[in-house]
Amino acid sequence: MSTSSSQVNPRARWHIDTGERGKLALAAGTYFLLLCGYYMLRSLREAMALAAGREHIPLLFTVTFVVMMALLPGYWWVVARVRRDRLLAVLYLPVVVIIGALATFAGRDHVPPHLAALYFVLVTSLNLFIVSVFWSVMADTWRPEAAKRLFGMVAAGGSLGALTGPAFNALFVERLGATGTIYIACTLLAVAVATGIAAQRMRVSAPQSAADPRTAVGGRAIDDLKRLARSPYLLAIAGFIVVGQWLGAFMYNEQARYVEAAHAELTQRAALFARIDLASNVLALLAQGVIVGWLTVRGGVRATLTAMWALAAASFALLALVPTGAVLLATQIVRRAGDYGLFKPSREMLFTVLAPASKFKSKSLLDTVLQRGADSVGNGLYLLIAPLGLAGIAGLCASACVLLILCSRWLGAAFDRQESQASSSL
Repeated sequence: MSTSSSQVNPRARWHIDTGERGKLALAAGTYFLLLCGYYMLRSLREAMALAAGREHIPLLFTVTFVVMMALLPGYWWVVARVRRDRLLAVLYLPVVVIIGALATFAGRDHVPPHLAALYFVLVTSLNLFIVSVFWSVMADTWRPEAAKRLFGMVAAGGSLGALTGPAFNALFVERLGATGTIYIACTLLAVAVATGIAAQRMRVSAPQSAADPRTAVGGRAIDDLKRLARSPYLLAIAGFIVVGQWLGAFMYNEQARYVEAAHAELTQRAALFARIDLASNVLALLAQGVIVGWLTVRGGVRATLTAMWALAAASFALLALVPTGAVLLATQIVRRAGDYGLFKPSREMLFTVLAPASKFKSKSLLDTVLQRGADSVGNGLYLLIAPLGLAGIAGLCASACVLLILCSRWLGAAFDRQESQASSSL
């Protein structure tokens, strides 16, 4: 028998009910494969952005935003009609095939700018759908009480993959070249589809499992969009995503400027980006495996959200005081580790108290179009604040993080209210 939320010791952050173990292993394994494959593609993506031209980075994000806008209605149509346990195959496999086909035309060190730009847009779009769809499935599968205990462990599986992918590229990308690396990454993504479907179909005793994977989400997208526009809770999540993406865009451009000046070859740049990813994900894994569960069961989602932005504020403040290339890369590592290790798991917990349509449709809008729209605006804003220099930009980011700390307290309290209402309705 599963342990109910009322029976779980709130201090037992490592508690895993016997019926949860297999499903948790499959979920964490799926996220491992997804992020391992994606991060192998990602470090190449960063190098492709420079091959397409650093001055074109804002345009590339704008094109990606337009692509996401075009794809989202089709995604909603699929979600409303396709069984939950078939969504991963229907949504992931076509993109994997396209990227694999594109790899055929990639060279070893010299990629034509138009091909590099196409690769950047495809992989950036894939990133959002990989993460959004996976966590929509997780939010739909686990109830809030189980999510607070287990989502850090699921995310840790992803971080192990996010460590393995960059480590592989750091060691082998210069030997295999772009084409071989992309083929291996696509294979891992295809295997993840199979394990993800198995995770959805494995049932555990109530109340931990929340949805029947043999059913479609259903509903009309327009109805859920209306709920999103009228919900302060969802709008607050949207605000966190927008501001976070703006800060990331500012640092992304500063990082690109530094790496372009430091390294000339595509594979050298890819190896450096892989090492940055590797360091970020080591710290993220530590946060997910040790800190998230401990912090969330004691202080709630509010404590985890607040910790993320406090860490980011401190790293930006240091960069403002010591605006060098080495500190810039260190700040990127710390900021991204906090984003993946603290903010991402706690943000996904926020959706567990919502209706199924919101978990797939509102969430997909926030995770894809809104996120890429924020990227596009953030890259445009960067052009305006670039004259401030690295120290000025870092100081601006630190100030924004202080405001986000205050907002985290309100959003965490709102989650607690939503969770109490959901528990009382069971």
